[in-house]
Amino acid sequence: MMNCILAADIGGTKTLFQLSTEQGDVVLEKEYVSQEFASFDLVLAAFLDQDKIKDFQISSACFAVAGPVSNRDANVTNLPWTLNADDLANQFKLQHVHLCNDFEAVAHGISCLTDEDIYTLQEGDEDLHAPRAIIGAGTGLGQALLLPDGDNWRVVATEGGHTDFAPTDSQQTLLLEHLIERFGHVSYERVVSGVGLVTIYEFLRAYQQSDEDESLRLAMINGDAGAAISQFALEGKSPLALEALDLFIQIYGAQAGNLALTVSPRAGVYLAGGIAAKNLERFKLGGFIKSFLDKGRMKPLMEKVPVRIVLQPKIGLLGARLLAQQFTVYSYA
Repeated sequence: MMNCILAADIGGTKTLFQLSTEQGDVVLEKEYVSQEFASFDLVLAAFLDQDKIKDFQISSACFAVAGPVSNRDANVTNLPWTLNADDLANQFKLQHVHLCNDFEAVAHGISCLTDEDIYTLQEGDEDLHAPRAIIGAGTGLGQALLLPDGDNWRVVATEGGHTDFAPTDSQQTLLLEHLIERFGHVSYERVVSGVGLVTIYEFLRAYQQSDEDESLRLAMINGDAGAAISQFALEGKSPLALEALDLFIQIYGAQAGNLALTVSPRAGVYLAGGIAAKNLERFKLGGFIKSFLDKGRMKPLMEKVPVRIVLQPKIGLLGARLLAQQFTVYSYA
C-alpha cells in the first residue's frame, strides 16, 4: 500500500479534506457541509469510505480546527464537535494525528503562496526580520502570528478574534449598544464574520428604518445570508447591503490595525478567511486601509506595515498538509 498524507480544514460551515502522496500528488480532495454531521468522526468516516482511497495507507494526518486546541484535544467554536487526536488515530488506524488551530494552518500556508495568490493593499516598508500577522474573517474571525526564527517562521495561534469590539464613531457605538442588548459580551467576531455582516445589515435596517429589497430578503432566507448581502452590494442591487458591507470593511480594517499595533508586523499583515478575497473590489476602494491607518499618532508607523489579501481559498488546507508532511519526516528520522 502506498503511504499518503491526510489534511483537513475544519470550519463551522464546511470541512475540506485532501489526501495526497508524500511527493505532493493529490489523490482525492472533497468538501463536506459541516452542519450535516453530528461529529467530526462521522464526516471523517464518510471521506475515508471513498472507494478511490481504500488502497492507501495514511502515514500522517493533520486536522486544522476552527477553534481552540489544547494538547491532543480540540473544539470547533461554531459546532458541537470535539476532537481527540489519539481517539481518532485509534478509531481510523492512522499512524499519526496532529491537531492545530485553523489559523495556525493558515499561517503555515503563507509559505506555499505564489505572487498570484496575493493582492497587496498597502506596500509598506517590508522587514522580513519582523513578525507577520494573519487575520481572516469567514464563519468566525481567526488570528495568528508568525515570528522569525532563523530561516524559518514560528507560528503562534491565538483567539484574538474574541477580543472586545471597540467602536470608533457614533454609529458603531449604537451598533455596540444594540449588540450588548442581544449578546452581553460583544467580540470582534460578532461583527467581523459572515454572521457579523448579517448582524450589521439587520442593525442598519432597524436603525434607519429602511425599506428592504424583497429579493434580497428571500435570498438571505433561502441561502447564505452573508453571501447574499455581499452579492447584492457588489451588484448595486441594494444600497442598504452596500452600506452594511462598507461598515463591515471599516470595522475589519480597525481590528487589523489593532493587531498590527500589538505585534508590529513589518513583514506583513495577511488577510485570509475568504470574505476579503470574495469582496476584493470593495476592499480596493480604500475603506479598509483608511480604518487600518486611523490610529492617531501611530499612523506613520502603520503606513510602514505591508497589507496583503490572500486570494488562495485553500491556504488552510495547504498549511495543514505542510504540517502533516513535517510530522511524517519526523517519524522517519
